[in-house]
Amino acid sequence: MARSFYLLGFFLVAAVLSAVPSRAADELPGWELTFVDEFDGEKLDYSKWTPKDPWGIVRNDELQAYILKAFSMEKGVLKIHCENVPAFYDGAKRDYRSGMMTTSGKFSQQYGRFEIRCRVPAGKGLWPAFWMLPDPPAWPPEIDVLEILGQEPDKVYMSHHWSDPENPEGKTLATTGEFKGVDFSDGFHTMAVEWEKGTIRWYVDGVERHQVNSDRVPDQPMFLLVNLAVGGWAEAPAPETKFPAEFEIDYVKVWKKR
Repeated sequence: MARSFYLLGFFLVAAVLSAVPSRAADELPGWELTFVDEFDGEKLDYSKWTPKDPWGIVRNDELQAYILKAFSMEKGVLKIHCENVPAFYDGAKRDYRSGMMTTSGKFSQQYGRFEIRCRVPAGKGLWPAFWMLPDPPAWPPEIDVLEILGQEPDKVYMSHHWSDPENPEGKTLATTGEFKGVDFSDGFHTMAVEWEKGTIRWYVDGVERHQVNSDRVPDQPMFLLVNLAVGGWAEAPAPETKFPAEFEIDYVKVWKKR
């Protein structure tokens, strides 16, 4: 999720979108479904997800503590709850509590289609994301399928981060696409990437909105992360930001080419 770790490159794509599709089918011609969670149970499936940050540390000037009890499920929708309630995290008291879940050590894949159907919260200071990192956890590289800042809920950020091979001190580079569409907090939308050797394509509600072609595109298996951060790149919450806030996820699905 990256401001994660410093955004140094930028690419802009702008368009207008009005249609909201229905729930996508599992069957995609030429693709095989390899991971799916439609959150139809009563609680988070721990065989698929671990409800915590793999590092357990504060970064990016974020303000939240990630807690295990930030998740609930109702009518096939997973909710990550963010509250303006203090909690201790990484040795200090944090002003907010929220959730992160990952598939680290449970599912990772090299190349494929990675998709989420979700509804994001609105409000300054909120920072929902769906992203990928190498397994076992490392950084960079990073692929951000979806990042939205709560103060601009009609804009999707789509990023790719990699190390600078000419900088021995570990400097990182990134390229980011922006898509300005509808208010993504008003309903559910699909966000996806199709990742193959040397190429990443980003899709919003089934329409390609950004593409990267580079020999810096990751080529190792990556695991999934879904979280709702506070502060950092999204800045501190405004007085009018409503809590509790909820990042709602209808499903997460992954396919690979047949």
